[in-house]
Amino acid sequence: MCVRPLRQPAAAGRVFIALDRDATERAVALARRFGTCGRVLIPPEDLGPKGDLNDWLRVGAKGDPAAFRSLLERALATCPTPWTLQIRRLPPDLAPWDLEDHPVVRDLLCEIGHQGPLSRDAHLRLLAERFGVALAALREAAQELAQSADAEP
Repeated sequence: MCVRPLRQPAAAGRVFIALDRDATERAVALARRFGTCGRVLIPPEDLGPKGDLNDWLRVGAKGDPAAFRSLLERALATCPTPWTLQIRRLPPDLAPWDLEDHPVVRDLLCEIGHQGPLSRDAHLRLLAERFGVALAALREAAQELAQSADAEP
């Protein structure tokens, strides 16, 4: 299902979604709803699979407000887009010729096809590098999927 953003990119600077590590999929889904403004803040792996966000920020800062601000600023500066996370999480053994038939990839391409040219190309480039597919072919697929989604009632 091709997700439509709640807000247009011009309506907000960035919307950061921060949940515990075990809720990353939910954070990705929420961030996608904000279009290219959405970012996902994920606690580091060393906090374990549950990765409590409060523990990371509170314990990592050791009660020092300046340390908390520094930790949070560094984390926010490196927050990936939800599409970047989805591309990184695609099965590594997925064959390039199976990309169009994979439901997650189809939805991903459709959503990317609705993005502006810079964001669209940056995400498609990641996908191209990951699976060895020509960027032009991915652009064409994303455009076709976006247009067919727009044509649906």
